[in-house]
Amino acid sequence: MFGKGRVLIVEDDFAVVEMLKLMLSEYHVEVATNGFEAVEKYKTFEPDVVLMDIVMPVMDGIQATKEILSIDKNAKVIGITAFGKHKGDEMLEAGAVHILEKPITKKSLTNSIDRYL
Repeated sequence: MFGKGRVLIVEDDFAVVEMLKLMLSEYHVEVATNGFEAVEKYKTFEPDVVLMDIVMPVMDGIQATKEILSIDKNAKVIGITAFGKHKGDEMLEAGAVHILEKPITKKSLTNSIDRYL
């Protein structure tokens, strides 16, 4: 049923989550709505790739990326942001492997994920 890999979506905007889930229907997807929840779900779900929003309540994507990498130094975190270069650079410094800027197309999303599977 889910042949392409495990993806953890970390996003606090419900509409964006639903859009990403539709785009990633061929992947096994789990969702976290903030960075703290993402770190906890990472431990149990063990995703191949994490799609991490940067600006979120409770714990932002930068801190969550650092914490996930402290658990698994080989974690593949792709930052997703509407805040362009500044936040993207911070995310890369935190250890993200790639940045996708919103709005995201299905092709750019799946190409980015498949690159790290």
